[in-house]
Amino acid sequence: MGVPPRFDISSLNTARRAAGRLRAQWLMLVHDGTFTPTDLMKEAALPESKALLKISLRQVLLSQPGWGRKRTDGALDHVAGVIDARIDRRHLTVGWLLDPRAGGRRFAAWLDAFQPKTGPLWPGFPYVRSSDV
Repeated sequence: MGVPPRFDISSLNTARRAAGRLRAQWLMLVHDGTFTPTDLMKEAALPESKALLKISLRQVLLSQPGWGRKRTDGALDHVAGVIDARIDRRHLTVGWLLDPRAGGRRFAAWLDAFQPKTGPLWPGFPYVRSSDV
């Protein structure tokens, strides 16, 4: 058995507070409308902003003006349903969404949740387009 590593508790606490501050600042920027959730996702993908990966998707959605629990749950259900995830919504974080092992499927489902659903893409959808006949 070796000697356990020694950590400087004060520097760890400082890093934890800085990470919490960064997450809070970004949630406030989304709340104010300065940035969108997609902007937050782009920032979280940067190495210097990895603290944002711990934010829950629920927090991101609820921080937007006009978003309540029902709308947030609907969007999260859509994301989980599109990728066929049997996961508790409480475990859906920005890090889970951007995980490279998912091959972008989770992020694509996230973007799809916010696309307006306006009806069929062409007359007779999903069958052959009239121009293809």
